[in-house]
Amino acid sequence: MFSLATFNVKDLFDDALRVSSPQSKLDEIAAQLARADADVIALQEVASQEALREILKRVPGGADYRHVVLALPDARGIRCAIVSRLPFVHDTVHTADELPFPIFREGDAQPFPKRIPLRRGVPHVRVEVPQVGLVAVLTAHFKSKLRSELVRPDGTKKEPVTEMERAEGDVRSLVLRTAEALYVRGLVDAALTVTPNVALMGDLNDTFDAVPLQIVRGSAEGMLHACAAIVPKEARFSTMHGGKKEQIDHILVSSQLRERLETAAFQNEALRDHGPFVPGVAPTVDSDHALFVAKFHDNRLTRDSVVNTQRSR
Repeated sequence: MFSLATFNVKDLFDDALRVSSPQSKLDEIAAQLARADADVIALQEVASQEALREILKRVPGGADYRHVVLALPDARGIRCAIVSRLPFVHDTVHTADELPFPIFREGDAQPFPKRIPLRRGVPHVRVEVPQVGLVAVLTAHFKSKLRSELVRPDGTKKEPVTEMERAEGDVRSLVLRTAEALYVRGLVDAALTVTPNVALMGDLNDTFDAVPLQIVRGSAEGMLHACAAIVPKEARFSTMHGGKKEQIDHILVSSQLRERLETAAFQNEALRDHGPFVPGVAPTVDSDHALFVAKFHDNRLTRDSVVNTQRSR
């Protein structure tokens, strides 16, 4: 058996290691990772190698996670990472100065030139799993659903006043997330040319049926499947905002991996509503995201065979 997990730890800036009670936050993250006991873990909102080392020191057996890849930081100083107990056969971080957006007709000018950045690099590793073969794992952290305000020529942001302006801000936010999804879908397509075992994990900041998720999932031979589909609906959530439970953290896997899927779970029993994002506020001990873990068979049993066997017990 092998396992994958994804966890947005929330605001683990380097400064978080020097503020009051930093040990409590590190201990909380370590406890979540220890409970998951996953072979390959995707992390979002981690600041540095130092932060990762401090977390893994607190995880029983954390020294086994000796294989690490860490992306460059975004404007807030946070980044995505992958840590693994399995050696990397290959590792890289995908970056882009700007992301393209689809045109309607060949020869059209590129819309939004230099306006859509890839905020957070995408770590991408390949590991060799006994009895399974080469498995490619990518992690991404998409733009949030917070409204993207219009920027004036001097760089300041214009607060929306009318409903139309607020709606435009929502569309800008969706365009940013959609461009990121298209970029990552291209990475998935390329990964599938190397191995049929591909997993995309992370805080994709949108729900399963939203357009960005439809893009990264695909719909044909290269389709990715949601590991959360086998989680009971009442437990299928990774965040709480305004009292509403949503699943925006995902483990999406190729068809060949889906056949091996045995269990999936959100560690969301203690998840609480943190309220709206407030810049400059010290990080909380707990995250506003739940860790999500999925476990896979390393034999040739299909998921349906496993389910039928469990039902017959």
